[in-house]
Amino acid sequence: MAYLTSRQRVLTALAHEEPDRVPYAIGGGSYGLVDDVYFKLLKLLSLGNPVEPFRLGHNISYMDDRLLDRLGTDIRYVYPGDSPSSPNGLTDDPNTFLDGYGQVWKRAVPYFYADQGILKSATHLDQINQIVKWPDVNDPRWVKGVAERARSLRENTECFISARMVTSHGPYQTACDLRGTENFMFDMLENEDFASALLHRISDTLTGLTHNYLAACGSNVDMIELPGDDYAGNQNLIISPRLFRKFIRPILERMVSTIRAVNPGVKIMLHSDGAIEKLIPDFIEIGINVLHPLEPLPANDHAKIKQTYGKNIAFIGGIDISHAIPGSLSDVENEVRRRIKLLAANGGYILAPSNHIQADVPAENVVKLCAAAREFGAYPIL
Repeated sequence: MAYLTSRQRVLTALAHEEPDRVPYAIGGGSYGLVDDVYFKLLKLLSLGNPVEPFRLGHNISYMDDRLLDRLGTDIRYVYPGDSPSSPNGLTDDPNTFLDGYGQVWKRAVPYFYADQGILKSATHLDQINQIVKWPDVNDPRWVKGVAERARSLRENTECFISARMVTSHGPYQTACDLRGTENFMFDMLENEDFASALLHRISDTLTGLTHNYLAACGSNVDMIELPGDDYAGNQNLIISPRLFRKFIRPILERMVSTIRAVNPGVKIMLHSDGAIEKLIPDFIEIGINVLHPLEPLPANDHAKIKQTYGKNIAFIGGIDISHAIPGSLSDVENEVRRRIKLLAANGGYILAPSNHIQADVPAENVVKLCAAAREFGAYPIL
């Protein structure tokens, strides 16, 4: 096959056809580089000073097109001007911040975690609006610079363009942040009115932010990421399919419908960690085009999942960040070859890390990951 541009390559793969080679990516909302690795790569590749961070208060803070160009990745990213996930209130403790909902977050190196949910003790539906500082989705700061960034990427690159998620957490995990996971799980079983009211209010926020963000992007993006939502552990789901379909699926359907109304042809990606196979048919029915990360777990049989669902949904990710990527250069190469063998046949696969590449990964391993993707990803896969 003749050489394809990065955009043509990814679009061909997402159409479940084989491009010239397997596309590969680093840098999305769920498969980026922690800052320590970014700085190491700048030094290794002699790229000079870091770019300005695209957000503050996080540990994946840099979107550096120079680095992605050097690594040869196929996707470039638009990002929100601001997000309710980011620090929106200062405290006296540098390891504590308030997000856009008024929820307290504390640092557990290198990440932050939600402290006791601000709705933990709530007993009345009215308290959902009284306690939580629900963001004004029409505040222009959420989309500051978005149109310009999307237009510049379309005009100045031949890459596939993805819009990074508007918040880090989706409806289920946001509810757990605000209410506390144990309380919210109990709500779905015994306090359904509260669970439904909280999710409806979260849905208003996420859907409104996504609508305005995608409208600002216009036709200049090829894919948009839904906020990440983890419904599974390493061995099985953590909420039943019944509860997912009753409480969470309607919100995802609302978001997908909103996206389709703004940009009917844009691809939609969902990040959901863990042993997620039981929900893949739901994702397909909802209209999800691309699923991340398809974690390399014993409970996720990649060959079986690809054979069963690979004609109806594409996969991005798969690369083991826990063992292979922090290992030797041979470990990295073998991992890339393994995932390509399991997932790349007949298209429908973008090679990427299964989560953010962590600080224990040598910069040389990231370079090797990309080089191996180019070396072993040529179609036909041998």
